[in-house]
Amino acid sequence: ELFRNRWRTLLSVDDAIASMVGALDELGVSHATYIIITSDHGFNLGQHRLPSCKLNVYDHAVRIPMVVRGPGIAPGSVFDSLVSNVDLGPTILGLAGIDGYA
Repeated sequence: ELFRNRWRTLLSVDDAIASMVGALDELGVSHATYIIITSDHGFNLGQHRLPSCKLNVYDHAVRIPMVVRGPGIAPGSVFDSLVSNVDLGPTILGLAGIDGYA
């Protein structure tokens, strides 16, 4: 049941994103808007016989999904570059035309 509830929650996130994109389309600003969706690495659900925690560096625990849509980003683009959460702030500020180091 826990696993099913997690999937139900994820479906509500899908609905919220679709609603947001629809609102941006209605406002006529989706073509000029960056949408950045990411996550943390979640909890283990019994993998490797470990308790539900974030205390290991198995591949499924360190690869964090991120999807970006916006001007200049071709649909279906995939980048294999290594990035870190510390890269997100300056990147978002740069997209907004703000010098993050000022």
